[in-house]
Amino acid sequence: MKTILAGIAASLALTSLSIAHAADYSVQVKSPQRYHLVEQDFYNFKNTYQLTNGQKIAFSARMDHYYAQLDNGERIRIYPVSRTAFVTDSGARFEFLDQGETVGIASFEKLPLAGNLPANTMVMAHR
Repeated sequence: MKTILAGIAASLALTSLSIAHAADYSVQVKSPQRYHLVEQDFYNFKNTYQLTNGQKIAFSARMDHYYAQLDNGERIRIYPVSRTAFVTDSGARFEFLDQGETVGIASFEKLPLAGNLPANTMVMAHR
């Protein structure tokens, strides 16, 4: 009986030790805060913009989903993080200025069809 109790106590001690030890190696990953935007607020941004590098980017919306499409590439989903800023799953960031007349794109190299560009490439676009 003492052997069984000692075994149970030892297994509980080892279990709690492994849980405490695992907590030391946990990593917390934060995603950008999402912002609730209604489609009417996106109205000024639904357009095609001429990029400073010669490419074109188009923005569209369908219900509460927002998209960007570089040239004739695939349409990618963008997520609002503020009333005028959006991010992609890959980490590209769009910031609309002047009521949607201008858009700045940070980490442009993370978009499909962006080409082989250095990290943190910034591109501006105008309607």
